[in-house]
Amino acid sequence: MSAPLLPRRSFLAASAASALAPHAFAAAKTMEGIFVIMQTPFLETLELDEESLARETDFLARCRVHGVVWPAGAGETKALSYHERMRYSQTVVKAAKGRTTVLIGVHGVNKFEAMEYARHAEKIGADGLHALGPNDESVDQEILADYFQAIASVSKLPMCIQVSVPAMTTDFLLRMADKIPTFRIAKLEAGNVPHDVTRIVGEGRKVIPSTGGGAMNLMTEMERNGGGTMAGAGLADIQTEIWDLFHAGKRKEARELFAKFLQAAVLERRTTYVLQKEILRRRGIFKTVVMRNTRKFRMDAGDLRELDTIMELLRPHFRA
Repeated sequence: MSAPLLPRRSFLAASAASALAPHAFAAAKTMEGIFVIMQTPFLETLELDEESLARETDFLARCRVHGVVWPAGAGETKALSYHERMRYSQTVVKAAKGRTTVLIGVHGVNKFEAMEYARHAEKIGADGLHALGPNDESVDQEILADYFQAIASVSKLPMCIQVSVPAMTTDFLLRMADKIPTFRIAKLEAGNVPHDVTRIVGEGRKVIPSTGGGAMNLMTEMERNGGGTMAGAGLADIQTEIWDLFHAGKRKEARELFAKFLQAAVLERRTTYVLQKEILRRRGIFKTVVMRNTRKFRMDAGDLRELDTIMELLRPHFRA
């Protein structure tokens, strides 16, 4: 049985303590903090590399992230088969060994497929669900509401709902908070995200605002009492150190480290998340940077030199 999820105030206290006692917090389960959208490793044959997926999970636990998410958008979900998702979600849960919160992606092309993923996630011992909307961007709010409520109807696990289609407005998320008791994290992606963080916090709902965008706005979101971020895996230990420093009251140090990290976030905007795979390859976690939907690497010699400089700058902060 997993450890109980921590309420917001006790989580913040534990997070601050973790900055002083680095390994004390790793076993606690929470729905706030640095949740990593895991990359999916592939072999040159395009087969999913289970060994590297397990190694990535272990790496993230050693980075002391508060949670991992697999599969999700940056994990190339659309390139994965139904059977791969069912099989390898168990790999992630097993490799985590209870050391961090595990959210399993349960989004599907319709509510029936999503419900099956949700049942499976609970069966294999996941700590929560991560749900995007259906792939159809024209889907309306009535269908979306039915879709997310259907997922919640088959599992008691806490759920993260990620903005993934235009109809998923902040108003829509707040309505879902009133209808779905297990809705715990709203992952914001579109619009003016920091302002949406302020609004959701101000509403006083139990829903925790988390964000994407490669953690580019992490500092301002923490200042607004945001509940965390969901970025890529390559520099997860840097993100957790920024979080720990900030919540330990060391805001100057947090901003100084964030300024260094931001260079990688900016580079990712230009290269896409193949950057994360390249970092994971350099750190000995992935064997390749293969993506299933393209053979184009998307990083030229100048990008690689820039990454050399960034990693040298951040290397003293690596935890794993």
